Parts: sequence; C-alpha cells; structure tokens
Amino acid sequence: MTARKINFYLEALRLAPEHQRLFSYMEELVAMQQVFTRIVPPQLAQHCALGAFSEGNLTICANNGAIAAKLRQTLPSLLLKFQAMGSEVTAIRITVQANYRNFPGSELSKKKPRIGKVGVESLNGLAAELPRSPLKTAIESLLKKTENGSIPKEPPRSR
Repeated sequence: MTARKINFYLEALRLAPEHQRLFSYMEELVAMQQVFTRIVPPQLAQHCALGAFSEGNLTICANNGAIAAKLRQTLPSLLLKFQAMGSEVTAIRITVQANYRNFPGSELSKKKPRIGKVGVESLNGLAAELPRSPLKTAIESLLKKTENGSIPKEPPRSR
C-alpha cells in the first residue's frame, strides 16, 4: 500500500454525499474566519476564533474576558463590516473560551515536579513505618524517581 497525503483522504470524504454538508459548512466558516481577521484589529483577532455560524448567527470565541469586552464594544461596526464583505451575518454572539494551548502558565506544566528535601524526608519516614503494602511500594518507587532520592543516613563519624 502506498503512503498518501491526508489531502487525498479529505478529498475522498468531501465527495461522499454524507459528508458534503459538513465540508461546505467548514469552507464557509474558514472564509468567514478570513474575513474576521481582515476586519478586526490584529491585536484582537489573534486572541479569537469563530465558533459557529448558523441561520445568520455568528459565535466568536474570545480567549479571555478582556478581549470579549473589547469585541462587544465593536459589535455594531463588526456586524456592518461582515455584511459589507458579503457575509450573511445578522447577529453576533461573543463567548469566552480559554485557549489553554497558549495559556501563559502552560510552561509550568512542562517542568518536572520536584519534591523538596522536607518532603523526601517525610516520605522516607512514612515508608519506614508502613508495613509491606502497595502504598509502601509506590512511595519507595516515587522516592527512587526523585532527583534527591532518599536522604542517606548520616555517615559514620570518623574518630
């Protein structure tokens, strides 16, 4: 079997009668997104995406409340601009839907969590007191995976 690009399969789906409505809807939404990026200031457009379009009602998803508030201020002119560009938009609804992929705190999730010295000491103490059990095994496994490892006993003092 030869490898084919995804566009080959998408084109095959586009021709299937049961998927034609979906593809025409997506094409309309993409065209409206392009219009949206032209008529909205770039600093707002980069934080928004079109959510849905049905019976003249357009939903715009903003990444946060501040962007949504700015968009709400421009709604009357935004509606007129959509209509001037040939879109059949009769109403616009703005919702807030956080874009978690671009969330500033997402870098934190990439860092490996670390257990501090006090935490390691506490876990070592707990593991020492527990009878042989799945919990004890899990704690010991966790301690082996930490950078600190288990806290070594005090080395014998030389005389």
